[in-house]
Amino acid sequence: MAKSNRVLVVGGYGTVGMLISDLIARRHPDVDVVVGGRRFVTAEAAARLHGLAGALRIDVTDDDPLADVDPLPAAVVVAVNDHNDRLLHSAARRGIPLVDIARWLARIEDAHRTLAQERVTAPVVLASGWMASAAAVTAAAHGGGVPADHVDIDILLSLKDKTGPDSATGFVDVHLPFELWERGEARTVRGMSEPRPVTFSNGQTRSCSLFSSPEQATLVTTGHARGVSVRMAFDNRPTNAAFTALVNSGLWARLSKERRFGILHSPGEKDGAPHEFVVTIKNGPDTRRILVKDPEGQAHLTAAGAVTQLERVLGLNGRDQPNPGISFPEDAKDVMADVAAMESMGVRFTELSRSQAGSAAPARTA
Repeated sequence: MAKSNRVLVVGGYGTVGMLISDLIARRHPDVDVVVGGRRFVTAEAAARLHGLAGALRIDVTDDDPLADVDPLPAAVVVAVNDHNDRLLHSAARRGIPLVDIARWLARIEDAHRTLAQERVTAPVVLASGWMASAAAVTAAAHGGGVPADHVDIDILLSLKDKTGPDSATGFVDVHLPFELWERGEARTVRGMSEPRPVTFSNGQTRSCSLFSSPEQATLVTTGHARGVSVRMAFDNRPTNAAFTALVNSGLWARLSKERRFGILHSPGEKDGAPHEFVVTIKNGPDTRRILVKDPEGQAHLTAAGAVTQLERVLGLNGRDQPNPGISFPEDAKDVMADVAAMESMGVRFTELSRSQAGSAAPARTA
């Protein structure tokens, strides 16, 4: 089966998947965007509503999810959890480039094991760091080409923001211990521990606590930093304090996973809100702080990050294509092109004044 100019977005009718599909179609009218998902009727309705090329039933739990796809797509974007790596394997054996934005750290290790016995002939970009690895890309793009002594990524979550269910999944086990890197060595920490105050835009200061995110490992393994810490806080002070206390008291761990997920994910009507994070890059006496903010919120920023990686694997807009096999967004030789692409989609990158020591008052565009 010959490959086409089609891009298949699996999970394409979800909150983030639909935004990915729309952004691809808007930026590349010559690319046929196909919405894939377990429910064909839903996928078809979404494709028709948004004027996309078509829809396919794709179930990641099938033994070979792409077995009946004809023609094969030029690339696959995975916006759902590929729990058993069947979609990954199905794309790899057919030489189809793949971008996966829904794979936490342990699942990255699974991907390596899954493809270890395969002759992989296409790029596999695991863009599952924060906001489809937008945070990792920011650190790589502004690191000056040398490994940073330490990178801090501090995230502000708005309760009004519209997010998909996979966004909540990453916080269900936030209480579990995990490894992070400092000075080139790993150490084990507890989730939601070691709080520190961080000032975001509009003078909002919140107590941010550690949680596990893939860039804590990938920024180190790709040579961009000797240590990385990722922290988060909710914009609502009482909620932030209550959630941190719930986790640190041990009560969170006693709740069922279903109950934890229900607390984190409330799919009711929300007005939407901007999303922001601050990346602090420390190298000796020098410190750079980059504020990244998307006025359209988490889902849009994640979609923008995913689309930049799709453009990489297809070599669109003059991008350098990654080599076959597994890589990460921060591996890109032309990583500043990722920043430029996200900026063109409305994401704002602002370098903060060094004299403000953690304050997020803007100084100049990065």
